[in-house]
Amino acid sequence: MARDTRKRILVASLLLFNEQGAPRTTINEIADELDISPGNLNYHFRRKADIVDALAAEFQADARSVLRPPDDEYPGLDDFWLFLHELLELTGVYRFMLTDTEVLTDEYPAVGRALRHFAKALQGSFELYLHGLEESGLIVCAPGELGNVAKVLAVIALLSGRFDTMTGEIKEADDAAIGVARTILGVLKPLATEAAARQFEYLATHYSE
Repeated sequence: MARDTRKRILVASLLLFNEQGAPRTTINEIADELDISPGNLNYHFRRKADIVDALAAEFQADARSVLRPPDDEYPGLDDFWLFLHELLELTGVYRFMLTDTEVLTDEYPAVGRALRHFAKALQGSFELYLHGLEESGLIVCAPGELGNVAKVLAVIALLSGRFDTMTGEIKEADDAAIGVARTILGVLKPLATEAAARQFEYLATHYSE
């Protein structure tokens, strides 16, 4: 029962953090969401920081699965599409970590560490997939530019939501994920070889307006 309550607290906290941000969510709100007393919640997590730290640890565990190296030495477009889909699911589930980032990293060092590791690993993963696409003859990248393209894709995946907030274009989570996928494919389409252009066009139809 104790483990079940702890899990329920983490799930409810994640939902509230995603809706209104971790800095603006109180312990009492989490307890009210679960219809338990603050004392019961305190038994499992003494401070809100403990909840945030636990969610950061779960994020890192889930991220390791998403960012695992591709099974094939030279992954194809279907492999990249699956990776992109899993990545957007991950960032959607833990989207509170990609908003209010400065506040979170200042107040919760575990979040800062998790995001730093994730950002570096994400760029590396994009680079692996781009290298595979290039070796498979699906894209052509200027010499020495593959790492820069990978960095651009990582920035899009991590910071698109914050850009939308800055421009006042607030989107639902699903719409935001579609927008990220569309933008990433838009960056890659000019790099597609003639033989792969139709495949990229087909992929893009899954993320059309």
